[in-house]
Amino acid sequence: MPRSMKAAKAANALGRAAAGKHFRDLRPDREDAPVDLTLTLRLRELLADYKDLRQAPPGGQQRRGQKFNALLAELLQAWGLTARHSVRGVDGLDETDVFFTAEQTNYILEAKWEAEPINAEPLIKLADRLNNRPPGTRGIVLSVSGYTQPALEWVKRRQDILLLDITHIEALLCGMLGPVDLLDLLYAETAAAGNRLVPLADILVPSHEDPGPAPQLRPVGEVQLPWPVVESTANGVTAVEAFTGVWSPPQTPSAFTASRGNRLLITTAAGVIDFHTTTGRSTWALALPGTEDRAVRGEDGLLTVLCRGALVRWHPKTRTIELLAGGFGGYATLEAGRDGTLWVFNQVGALHGGSIILTRIGERPGDEQRHDVPFPGAERAVWLAPGRFFLTANGHSIPLDLTKDPAATKDDWVDSTLPNPKAAVAPDEHTVLYAGTCGSLNGSLHCRDLRQDAVPAELLTVAANRITDLALTNTGSAGTSGWMLADVSGNTQNPTPVLVRWDISAAPSTSG
Repeated sequence: MPRSMKAAKAANALGRAAAGKHFRDLRPDREDAPVDLTLTLRLRELLADYKDLRQAPPGGQQRRGQKFNALLAELLQAWGLTARHSVRGVDGLDETDVFFTAEQTNYILEAKWEAEPINAEPLIKLADRLNNRPPGTRGIVLSVSGYTQPALEWVKRRQDILLLDITHIEALLCGMLGPVDLLDLLYAETAAAGNRLVPLADILVPSHEDPGPAPQLRPVGEVQLPWPVVESTANGVTAVEAFTGVWSPPQTPSAFTASRGNRLLITTAAGVIDFHTTTGRSTWALALPGTEDRAVRGEDGLLTVLCRGALVRWHPKTRTIELLAGGFGGYATLEAGRDGTLWVFNQVGALHGGSIILTRIGERPGDEQRHDVPFPGAERAVWLAPGRFFLTANGHSIPLDLTKDPAATKDDWVDSTLPNPKAAVAPDEHTVLYAGTCGSLNGSLHCRDLRQDAVPAELLTVAANRITDLALTNTGSAGTSGWMLADVSGNTQNPTPVLVRWDISAAPSTSG
C-alpha cells in the first residue's frame, strides 16, 4: 500500500541520517568523458567520404581504390599517426597503397576493394616487398570483400603479414578503437593462437575469456534495503520495491530498457546484463567493456548499444559485431522510436562552441543523418513522433521538431521541475514521464502533458541517491506501467541498484 508523504518522511529519516549528508552522484559527468572535438568532427567527415565510396557507381575501380587509399591515410592521420598513401618504391619498382608509422614501427598496408574475396596473390606480393624493406617493417593486407580459403591458409605460414577486413576499418572510422589499440589487440591474438584473420568480436568479446557471472539482483525481502525507497504515490499510481543487490563499481548501471519476455536490459561499463523479472536471474547479454546508456534488442534478437563513441550491433548466434554508426565522442544517449528508428543524442566539447546533434541511424557507418540541435545542456532526447522530440535538461526543457526550421526557439522553452532529468520516457506523442533527485535522497517522478500549459503532475516520490532511468513495459488507454532503476548506495563505494515497479491506472492529469 502506498504510504502518505508525512509517514514516509518519518520512516526514512533514520535512513538518511545513517547515510550521511553528502551523496555521490553516480551519473557520468560530461566533463569527465573522453572528449576530442577535433577528432570527432574529423571522423564524421571521413564517415561521409566512406559513404560516397560505398555508393560510387559501378566501374572506375582504380579511381575508387586511389580514393580509398587516401581515405585510409587521412583516417590514420586523424588518430595522430604519420601516414601517406600511394608511395612509389625505389626506381619505381613498386607502389605502396598506404605507409604509416605507429609506436616506432613501420607498416606497409595494401588495400583491396574488389567485388569478390581476394586470393593469396596480393599477400605473396606484399611478402616479397617486405624482403626489400628494413627489418621490423610489418605488412598489412586489407580486403573489403574478404579472402578466399587459400589466402587464409597461406597467411598462417607468414607471421609478418596481418589481415584486416572492413569491420576493423569501420571501428576506426566510428571512433570505437584507435589504430594503436586495434593493432595491439590483433597482434596479441595472432601471437597467442597463430596468424589468421581475427574477427573484430574476437578481440572485443573474446570467447576464451570468462567474463564471470553477471551481477545479480534479489527480491526485496530476501535482501534488505538500507531504507524504504518508495515514499508516496499519487491517486491511481502504485509502486513497490521489487529487486535490489550490491554490485562492484565497474558494474554501476548507466541505463536500462525493457525487453520482451519480462526481461530488462541493464547497461553497465562492463557490458549489458539480461535480467529476467520473473525468475530473478541475471546473465550477460553482451560482456563488452565500454558500453553505455540504453541497449535495444530487436525482434531478431540482435542487441544494439553505444560503446566508446560508436553504435554497435551484437549478433549473439554468430558472435559477431557490426558497426552501425559513429562519431559520437563525448556524451551520448540512444533513443529508440516507436516507428523502429534509432537516434543518438550527442554532445561533444563545450556547451557553447561544441557540437550538439541528433542523429538518425542508417544501415551502415556513414549513412547517419545528423541534425544540429539549438539547445545546449540537454540530458536526453525523448522520441515523441517522427521528427519530434522532447529534450530534457536542468532549468529548462524543450520540445523539438526537426521538420521545421528552426527546430525550436527560446520561446519553446518550458521550465524543468526536476534537476538532471536524464531518466525520461514518452508513453505517447503528447506525454513525457521524467524523474530526478533533488539531493538528500529526495527523488520524484513527474508527468508532463505537452498539450497543456500546466505544472507537471508528481506521480511518485522515492528516497534514493540517484534515479538512473525509466523503462516502459505497457502503455495504452487503460494505463501505463514500467520500472524505475534507482541507486541507494548511500556513502558506500559499491552501487546498490534497486528496481521499483510502478503502474499508472489511468492517464495522469496535470495541475494548473
